Amino acid sequence: MIENYGFYSIGVVERDTGIGRDTLRVWERRYGFPRPVRNGKGERCYPEDQLRRLQRTRRLLDHGVRPGKLLPLSEDALDEIEASLLPEGSKKIDKTVEAILGAIRSADAGQVEVLLRRQYEKRGMREFVLETVVPLLQAVGELWISGKLQIFQEHFLSEQLNRFLNAEIAILQKSAGKPLVLLATLPGEEHTLGLLMLAAMLSCSGVSVVNLGGEVPMDQIGKAVKQFHADAVGITFSGAYPYQSIRPHLYELRELIAGDVALWTGGEGVRRLRKLPTGVTKFNSLGKLPLFSEITDATPEIK
Repeated sequence: MIENYGFYSIGVVERDTGIGRDTLRVWERRYGFPRPVRNGKGERCYPEDQLRRLQRTRRLLDHGVRPGKLLPLSEDALDEIEASLLPEGSKKIDKTVEAILGAIRSADAGQVEVLLRRQYEKRGMREFVLETVVPLLQAVGELWISGKLQIFQEHFLSEQLNRFLNAEIAILQKSAGKPLVLLATLPGEEHTLGLLMLAAMLSCSGVSVVNLGGEVPMDQIGKAVKQFHADAVGITFSGAYPYQSIRPHLYELRELIAGDVALWTGGEGVRRLRKLPTGVTKFNSLGKLPLFSEITDATPEIK
């Protein structure tokens, strides 16, 4: 295979970076990077250094940096961007987070489970999310930006958190009642941990949750609202979602669902979004999640 000679096919690059082959071709034409060579069949092949840079580019895209800014830059300039994304005066990582990170690095799923369980039983769901999960993901984000955490390690942690939180949410949902909140991300948004943490926060407040997960078409969200008789819909956007598309998509979704159904949005992608469509409420952090009554009272019916 071509990878054995230090070059990677476009399919392998797509797989190992999460950047679609159509996007790679557009970047090649528009920005002059990546710069593949051709094999004997005329197919694009990418040297290893370009694969590594594309992985680095993907990390920065995940934090909201646009490709037009990144692709023409030198490695030194990329270093500066990475440094600028790290919070000034980052808090020292506490012992629990450090221990979980250590278990991730050693691929010890059992120890990750033990550490998560210990904190959950000590704090309860709300404080567990705010004081353990959020700082853990912030630390992972900083390590990811600086290239100190491997892709598989970040995915490993995500799977452990997904498994743990889903199990505990299922227990809490057994005693949950009205209102019912439907959660989803739109097509193109793969990041779903934000949804899961929102589901956890709502569950510990006795709110019923239906989490549809990632990349749900809008028409399917509209049908699900009717099917489940949802009182509210929560949509999250990461920093990797195209910023210019967020407001139009919220307008479209607001028009699609009934006016008496509240529409919430949150996540890094909407943090700097100022003017929201009528009938859409933004929450800036899980710790400041409004009460359901506050949302519904402030949501005018859309005729």
